[in-house]
Amino acid sequence: MGPSLPSHPGHAPFSGRLRPLLAPSHAHPPQSLHQPPRMGIKVYIASSSCSTAMKKQQQDVLGFLEANKIEFEEIDIAANEENRKWMRENVPKESRPATGNPLPPRIFNDSRYLGDYEAFFEARENNAVYAFLGLTAPPGSKEAEALAKQQA
Repeated sequence: MGPSLPSHPGHAPFSGRLRPLLAPSHAHPPQSLHQPPRMGIKVYIASSSCSTAMKKQQQDVLGFLEANKIEFEEIDIAANEENRKWMRENVPKESRPATGNPLPPRIFNDSRYLGDYEAFFEARENNAVYAFLGLTAPPGSKEAEALAKQQA
């Protein structure tokens, strides 16, 4: 048998379904409390949520990104207090609920807040997810075709 992988308390085992950007934790030094771990699309989720609606929204966002081969990092706020604090501090005041804390899923590009599930859903319905994410739509995509028609 090969060497066993290190155990991380509070972390669910990786299912192999998601494509996180980060290498194993021993490959990089720990991140500062007030900086996101890496550049790119980050989806803040809560793995231990009791809310069925929240779980469905999280899976909807992650599944869409995965199906469209959009590289992203899934960041679990339930397993890491620093992640939870960073997400809550970086959701703009105008995007926070009237009471309580902002809940996942929340989407960022680097440290720039992009929106919640409703904003993502609206962008998807309008074939504008790449623009929403701050990315260039790939040639041949519905979004790229729509942009080409607008510019013609």
